[in-house]
Amino acid sequence: MNPPRLKYFLTSALAFLALAFAVTARAQQQLTPKLQNAVGRWQATNNDGTPGGQVETYVENGALFGRVSGVRPGRAPDSVCDRCSGDLKNQRILGMVIIRNFHPEGDDWVGGTVVDPENGKEYKGKIWAIGNDKLGMRGFVGISLIGRTATWTRIP
Repeated sequence: MNPPRLKYFLTSALAFLALAFAVTARAQQQLTPKLQNAVGRWQATNNDGTPGGQVETYVENGALFGRVSGVRPGRAPDSVCDRCSGDLKNQRILGMVIIRNFHPEGDDWVGGTVVDPENGKEYKGKIWAIGNDKLGMRGFVGISLIGRTATWTRIP
């Protein structure tokens, strides 16, 4: 390879590597401690204060997701969500991904959806850590004023 072509090749290769590094760094950017605290195993609480099911939250490709890791007391482990719609219709509740595609905004997870396997309804939502052992979640239809807030407790 002649020197001008070699110089062009090396410059192009370095530019490509720099771009690839920047994209990778952006995709794997560090989450704040408060965002990281939303990851874990959680005991959901019903409206009446009794224990509900259990959910394990995790980060995948920079977004927060959560799957049912334990069904609510009194529910059979092989129960299905017959009230759900779309790809969740008649899916087994244990293992079902009910928290989907929340992205970080400040110290909160926003812009995703939550499915309630009790009624099959899908809600927009916001999730935030409360210290190290509590998780706040607001589910709503349309605007945040019309919805409900739940607090879950971390399972050690």
